[in-house]
Amino acid sequence: MIIIVIIFLSLGLFLSIKKPKYFIIYYILASTKFLGFIDPSSFIINGVEIGYFGLNLITILSLFFMNEWQGFPKKTKLFLYTLIVILIYGILKPIFDENSTLIKTIIASKEIWFYSIIFYLIVYRQAIDDILLLKSVKIIGVFLSINYIIGLIAPAFVPPLYYNGFFVRTFYPTYISLALFLYAINLKFSPSRLLKDRIIVTILLLGLVLSGHSSLIIMTIFGFVLYKYLYNTNLILNQFSIIKTVAFSVVGILFIFIFIDELYNDLLCKIDGVITGNDNSLSARDIYNEFRWEAINKKKEIGYGFIHQSSDFMKEINIISTNRFMERFTVIDSGYVDMIIKYGYLGTSIILIIFTKYFTLGFFEKYRNPLSLAMSIYLLQYVFINYTWSVYTFSHGIIPGMIALYFILISQHFHPKNDLNKLKY
Repeated sequence: MIIIVIIFLSLGLFLSIKKPKYFIIYYILASTKFLGFIDPSSFIINGVEIGYFGLNLITILSLFFMNEWQGFPKKTKLFLYTLIVILIYGILKPIFDENSTLIKTIIASKEIWFYSIIFYLIVYRQAIDDILLLKSVKIIGVFLSINYIIGLIAPAFVPPLYYNGFFVRTFYPTYISLALFLYAINLKFSPSRLLKDRIIVTILLLGLVLSGHSSLIIMTIFGFVLYKYLYNTNLILNQFSIIKTVAFSVVGILFIFIFIDELYNDLLCKIDGVITGNDNSLSARDIYNEFRWEAINKKKEIGYGFIHQSSDFMKEINIISTNRFMERFTVIDSGYVDMIIKYGYLGTSIILIIFTKYFTLGFFEKYRNPLSLAMSIYLLQYVFINYTWSVYTFSHGIIPGMIALYFILISQHFHPKNDLNKLKY
């Protein structure tokens, strides 16, 4: 194991300093558990996971090896400073409150360190091959989708880390969503590639549906329709297209309900369960988060920072079960609860305001172009997905999100009326 860890980190360090364009691909592949064959989170020494933490540490350290330090563009500084404050506050808060030790808070902060990728992308922006990065994200999205499809037919052929003997689970379906928005650009502006891209988009959509993350599925399809059909080729919302799409959707849904009675009845039961509070998933989430809400009510404004599950403070928390969803403060399936616990209502509000300011740049005329608009629609999903899936505070949302933000920041030289060949890959 130690030899594998040394090779993994040494290769990462070499690429991060000498071959930035390949390090980004290496980093993304690592986040997918190397396409289901090698899991860096299993690199554990003395009970501490050093795989991803070591990779993120390398990402930060390599910034100081930049031969010609370019610094941060002025327009990105507020966002990057916010990330630094998030990390420092989360680490120091438990120490000042005497709720944890420094080592334990650093360990508990491991997910936030994935934001290091945006620092690297910005500092090494002149050395990054943007087209290679775009192409890689699309290929990974298709690969993950194909694994979900193969899982229906012959799960034995799915990479070992993606199949647990019962169901297929890849890392991460957010790459599928991101790839869909990149292909939406091709469908909208490259008619000569229409058949090929439609086949690929169908594969991506099927993989996304099979991933089983309802909020991601719904918001991705909504965003895809918004980009592809409601914006015209000048990237302006078309009133006629809006009316036509809404009418077509309503008629289509009605026909589906007429011919598939079971779907209609299931939907009614689901809605009734949500309204009455009897929905199993929501009820379970309420139970799992009960002790978290009790803790939040004691420190509503400023939160607790990063609390490790082994800290003495956790012994004081009223946990009524040994359920795995209740072993720690951090929670992966209730994003806003996770943020409020760490930063309180005040900190969470500030973070969301600043993030949204940058995530929605592509909607504004100054920054709007085919790539930036698609990426802003992708990132806007996070506001809604975060209710059921922690995309702001866990790597499955952080890494694809920061790649999408980078695409927005570097895409201003793209325009729907020229340079589209740079998007045809």
